[in-house]
Amino acid sequence: MLPGDPSTVLLPGRASKEAIEHLRIELGLDKPLYVQYYIYLKSVLKMDLGDSWFWKESVVDTIAPRLMQTLVLVGSSTGIAAIMGIYLGTHSAAKRGKSYDVIATGTGLFFYSMPAYWLGMILLLIFAVQGSLSWFPLRGSSDISLINPSLAEALIDRLQHLFLPALTFVLISFAGFLLVMRSSLIDVLTDDYIVTARAKGLTEQRILRDHAVPNAMLPTVANTAMYVGYIVTGAIQIEIVFSWNGIGRLVWDSLQKRDFPVMQGLFLILGTAILLANFVADIVSIYIDPRVRI
Repeated sequence: MLPGDPSTVLLPGRASKEAIEHLRIELGLDKPLYVQYYIYLKSVLKMDLGDSWFWKESVVDTIAPRLMQTLVLVGSSTGIAAIMGIYLGTHSAAKRGKSYDVIATGTGLFFYSMPAYWLGMILLLIFAVQGSLSWFPLRGSSDISLINPSLAEALIDRLQHLFLPALTFVLISFAGFLLVMRSSLIDVLTDDYIVTARAKGLTEQRILRDHAVPNAMLPTVANTAMYVGYIVTGAIQIEIVFSWNGIGRLVWDSLQKRDFPVMQGLFLILGTAILLANFVADIVSIYIDPRVRI
């Protein structure tokens, strides 16, 4: 349903009707949709996602290196955002209504409301473009001018390129974990067993650590699984701004080039990843709270 036909991508603009029809038959586009879908499913089961029309290699070879780049960026950023959000959310709930709660929640909402691409450009202007603060590279995931770098040099170079896009991701993401943890923990802190723990003389720190936080973690685990889908939404903006050669940028480039096989492969992999992430979240939830089994 996208505007344009595969023949407009693969054939010259003035191709004859006969050439267009021949290409449609070769690609199987003359068959009914259910037949095309059946053929596609058979190819998927054989781990054959076809060949890229633009990059001139198999779809798997096109996606694999970019998938690793995105996993590095999104994986590390989500881990940091989750730890940061859970920590701030826990203490915000424990100090509800106090200055700590107001500052932490307000700061989280401040960054949460910013578009990812805008925040990324501001960070680039401050830390990569301005002369006195040009601490980090302007684009890419590594310095291609490095020849036979040592392990330490390569690691430092990757971390320098990773810092700004990861910082952007963390700043716009940690509020989601903060707000979910804060809301869940506030509900838990009003339960009867918390009142009983206080009556026994347990300290607030121990009540939080041993009783409240474990029971408030379920929504946070589910929220973490949902962030797998952010690989496409938020990462697309961040990867374009920072010229990070990952899945998000590949989605954008594939749309621009109308490379349908790559788009199909990307959405298949991302859809499968979201399903697996939610499945893992369900398994983890059972270990966190055995009542989920009921």
